[in-house]
Amino acid sequence: MFLKEIRIKNFSIHRDTKLQLSPLTVFVGPNGGGKSALFEALLNFSMISRGNIRQAFNRYPFSFAATFHRGAVTPGRISFSVTMAERFDSSDMLRYEIQYSQTGTNDDFPAFTIFNERLTKDPGGHLLFDRNDPPQEFNGLLENDRSLFSAIKFALTTNRQLNLDPLVTHCAQNISRFNRFRPEPGILDQPSRLPELPPLPLAGGPQSASVAQAAPRIGYAGDDLAATLYFMKEVAAPELELVKERIQEIEPSFQDFEFNVIGTDRIGFSAVFSDGRQSIAAPRLSSGLLTFIGLVVLVTSPNRPGIMMIEEPENGLTPQAIAAFYRCLKALATNSEPTRRSQVLISSHSPFVICEAWNGEDRDFIHQVKVVQGRSQIRKFSKVIEEQGLQLGKDDQGGRTHLSLKTAEEVMGGRFS
Repeated sequence: MFLKEIRIKNFSIHRDTKLQLSPLTVFVGPNGGGKSALFEALLNFSMISRGNIRQAFNRYPFSFAATFHRGAVTPGRISFSVTMAERFDSSDMLRYEIQYSQTGTNDDFPAFTIFNERLTKDPGGHLLFDRNDPPQEFNGLLENDRSLFSAIKFALTTNRQLNLDPLVTHCAQNISRFNRFRPEPGILDQPSRLPELPPLPLAGGPQSASVAQAAPRIGYAGDDLAATLYFMKEVAAPELELVKERIQEIEPSFQDFEFNVIGTDRIGFSAVFSDGRQSIAAPRLSSGLLTFIGLVVLVTSPNRPGIMMIEEPENGLTPQAIAAFYRCLKALATNSEPTRRSQVLISSHSPFVICEAWNGEDRDFIHQVKVVQGRSQIRKFSKVIEEQGLQLGKDDQGGRTHLSLKTAEEVMGGRFS
């Protein structure tokens, strides 16, 4: 699944934000500008598309009232308008709109109502669903706070037959796989629950797809790194060799991973080096190397999400490691095999990330995020440079396109906005 465009209204600091997304999209800007709130909005969209809306909220500070934009006028409602497709280059697209709000409480729990919901397919603008006049086959599936995609997922899990466009089914199955990440060394180095291994044949055989689906996944803060590495090694996943190659780019003496079972159901890992260090347990690795390992495994593992949001991946990394990880992201987002791609959104405060992204062949996927009069404003980085008339350095062909670290720092901090 690929998100082409999204419009967010009345969610946190995003009063009315509309942007087009790329296979790799980079968001930069000062603290408090709305980068994390944008990721939270995407997760909220995912949550309301996989279950009842009330499951996407809890009591303060995760309540609807705490999420709602302070400047929204009555009867302001949170709304999403999303354009999605199966792949970046697909011509068939779905345009989905949903608008909802909290409308009271029910048995001391918040009650929500969906007011408007429409789904059309392009090209042609064919109306597939309108909540005001739903198809007969959705009887008993829709509720005041259960969205179309949530109803479809419920029908799929209960084997209820619906006459759906294949693209609708594809998107309904993949919306729930949005995920957000911010790996932390103190979590990455922890033992994981020992994963169950799939039956033979292993990777490369006819069950390779099911093997990938059975693989553990790294969590938001980096939990289950040990289990993910162990699973990849035990099933001889080819992705593990790529992980090793990426690590060797910044640490040439790194050789392999080894594992130790803790108790009866936990697994830990160590990194093996070719020099005098030999084997070092994960908690003894440097925070920067451990973070880099976690990030590379995150974007390389077989069961990674189709849409990934990564917050400030540069934390603790050297410029060399930042550049190496950015190359990993670029390779993932633009893989020649569509089934091996993931759409990636990253937020960053690093001028090294900005320069790495800008000083390439394509640079129109970088956005500056900043607060203007109490609401988040998102503009393309190229627009900031053009409007401010910033002086860029000469590139290898003699053109003025090279972005320096100094200029990147100034734009990142919101000086030119």
